[in-house]
Amino acid sequence: MPTIDSFGQPFLIANSKDAIAFKGLTSKSLRKKLVNIAQRITCKNHETFPAYVAWGVRPHEGQAEPVALLLACVQDACDSESISLQIDSLAVRKAWQGNGIASNLVDTATRWARKHKINQVSLVMPLGQLSTTALDRMTEKEAGWKDDPGKTMVTLSDPMKVGPLLVRLDRMAKRQKRLWGWKICPYPEGTNAELKERIDTVENNNIQKPYDPMYSFEVGIHSTKYSRILIAEGKIIGWLVANQVSTNLIRYAKVWVDPGWEKSGGLLAMVADVMHSAHFAGIDLQNINQHVAQPIAKGCFAFHPDHINMPRMSERHFRPVSDQWVETRIRSFQLSNTKQ
Repeated sequence: MPTIDSFGQPFLIANSKDAIAFKGLTSKSLRKKLVNIAQRITCKNHETFPAYVAWGVRPHEGQAEPVALLLACVQDACDSESISLQIDSLAVRKAWQGNGIASNLVDTATRWARKHKINQVSLVMPLGQLSTTALDRMTEKEAGWKDDPGKTMVTLSDPMKVGPLLVRLDRMAKRQKRLWGWKICPYPEGTNAELKERIDTVENNNIQKPYDPMYSFEVGIHSTKYSRILIAEGKIIGWLVANQVSTNLIRYAKVWVDPGWEKSGGLLAMVADVMHSAHFAGIDLQNINQHVAQPIAKGCFAFHPDHINMPRMSERHFRPVSDQWVETRIRSFQLSNTKQ
């Protein structure tokens, strides 16, 4: 195993050549961020930052092989002028693990954030995974890191497991549609009159704003084909917005039904409708004999434990048939330059 003295110090990745060299150390869904490392954003306080920032580590003696990578993004808080550096990816090649490289990368990112008057550094720590112990050790509460509940990540892929659930959801949807009178429609490709009306009325009501197709997703591409809106009495009352992360993975990114419609079955009906087209095309639900979904092999979604409906619904319907059910914690470190 290489020793602590035999690797170089983290360096800021600032050009496309280095970004391409290090892209194998992060997931496919995040490589676009790495390649767009030169992109900049203007935050609410009117200061300009890199949208994404990354540090890499290479061995000494001119060796070109990337050893480790930390990729982060700069984010505005929704309800204040606080600015956060969110660590999206942290990886060290197996042969180099156990040498403190990951801790050194996190320390480097924290120093950079403090220098640029960023208020907080944060990362998502998955529970029960190979990386959990190491991440827990380098973000200890005793060192000043705060621990909060994070989202639960759910992945579905096996038609043999999911098929029976889809049959039950279809029956429920048929019954609830008759009772409540809603209908499922394709998500608009552009901002049509109905979508614009809903977006414009959000600020005056306690309801969510639907996704505007005029804007792009941070990760992946918005998929109109696998997105839906829920309509009742001529108005939009809910939606399911999907983004295609890769050719084999679709993410159920945004789901919503208006207050008063939570028990209408509309949300699960939209999920079932998308699952049919995204994962069960050409598959006979009464005679499933394959373990690979088609045309898209996997679907995933995430929910926060504080959500009013998703935890209970997901635990009941999706956990028994999921391939992955990963709970997470949010570790954050407040920097001394935080505004009071």
